[in-house]
Amino acid sequence: MSEERKVDTTGHQWDEDEGYPLQEYNNPLPRWWLYSFYATIVWAVVYWFLYPAWPLVTDFTRGMLGWSMHGQLQEELAQAQIQQKPFNDNLEKMSLADITHDPQLLQYAISGGKAIFGDHCAPCHGSGGTGSRAGGFPVLVDDDWLISGTIEGIHETIKGGHTAMMPAHLVEFGGAFKGEQVEDLVQFVLSLTNRETNKDAVARGAQLYRGEAGCNGCHGDHGQGSARDTLAGQPMEKTIGAPNLTDAIWLYGGDEATIRRSIAKGRNGQMPAWSAGTEGMNRKLEALAIKQVAVYVHSLGGGQ
Repeated sequence: MSEERKVDTTGHQWDEDEGYPLQEYNNPLPRWWLYSFYATIVWAVVYWFLYPAWPLVTDFTRGMLGWSMHGQLQEELAQAQIQQKPFNDNLEKMSLADITHDPQLLQYAISGGKAIFGDHCAPCHGSGGTGSRAGGFPVLVDDDWLISGTIEGIHETIKGGHTAMMPAHLVEFGGAFKGEQVEDLVQFVLSLTNRETNKDAVARGAQLYRGEAGCNGCHGDHGQGSARDTLAGQPMEKTIGAPNLTDAIWLYGGDEATIRRSIAKGRNGQMPAWSAGTEGMNRKLEALAIKQVAVYVHSLGGGQ
């Protein structure tokens, strides 16, 4: 028989009296592991000398190379600005209509506008321009526009903003009408989309709509909204921004309860002006950025 192979130990033993002493084996780490560990220590020391590493009381060690992430970012941004300058110069000089006919410049404007839209406009209008009924923020991807869906109209709206106010009509909320009259108006509005209504209430509501309530002053003689309807046979001022009541697209909701709430309590909305020099929000956009956002919004599918 072959001799029993002995295991290398450190020589430490315990509990010899029990007949089975505990022994401490001598199993050193693999050499490759030790060398790798020593190499990481050397690499760390070299890194401390070359790059920013240790925080101090009011500063930090900056390293012999003078490199920093902030400095690298600034260099990359400067390089990007150099590359973007020819496109930006053309965007500033060209009209919005001309931009849409230049495929390369159009794609550049859309890409930049999308990023700006995501930072400043998406919190209200949604990341894809789908709007929000909960907040009364319009959808930008359909062809139903409160003011204007032309690229020039979109540009002007972004520059100057828009303030919309529908007054409350119920006397309890500062209006001039009783609950029965508000209900008549609700029935009339429902009738504009061919829903089941009370015919007598619709007739009374129609008189209020074009009479005491003066709803046609904003929504038009036929309830088609200020962007497309007429008032006394004359085209309306599109900047009023009153919505179309005859389609299935509703800013806050088109169910009976929501319509009743809108008429009774009124609605208020405001889109801030983004052009520098205008009052309102502290955050403003440069003229070039507004141009890019206008091109992007127009490209979403609902532009006229």
